[in-house]
Amino acid sequence: MRTVLLHLALIVIFGVVLPQRKGIEFLDPVMMSAYACMGVIFAAPAAVLRFAKGRPQSTKAALGRAAQAAGYGEGLTVIMMAAGITTVNFSRSGSWRWPEIDTLGESAWLGLTATIAMALLAGWITLRFSARTAQFGTRVVLALLLLAFLLHSQRLPEIALQGSVLCVAIAGLTIYLLHREVNPR
Repeated sequence: MRTVLLHLALIVIFGVVLPQRKGIEFLDPVMMSAYACMGVIFAAPAAVLRFAKGRPQSTKAALGRAAQAAGYGEGLTVIMMAAGITTVNFSRSGSWRWPEIDTLGESAWLGLTATIAMALLAGWITLRFSARTAQFGTRVVLALLLLAFLLHSQRLPEIALQGSVLCVAIAGLTIYLLHREVNPR
């Protein structure tokens, strides 16, 4: 029940209250890019929890756990973005306004690849070291990402595709490390 209330609170805060306060500025490319990347925040702890429940017996099982965590993070992201866009449009009169579709697509791709990479990384750290180490490690990564965002937020929409390439490379490396961790030889 607590988890449901927490999810509802997050959706209300980020999907209704903040967009209503921002108004049409909510649809700004930087804001939409930031929202598209929020799945990382939710996927990391979800992955740690899933991998801490016991060692997966195969690479497929490990990838399934990471996919569940990434799906959870991306699901919350999509709900909050959709609620935010809807809130902004219902709060104002006139025709509906949409975010820039090309920027949104590129940012959504960055958000998805980053969320997958973070879920895989959190899972590998949990298996290799411990859940506590994974929690600390992912918090450090998230803090560094937040710092980069605070210092260079205006560039986020511009670098989305390059960031996606980096995230795919990190995910690929982490899949290899997960495979080696689950199937040591």
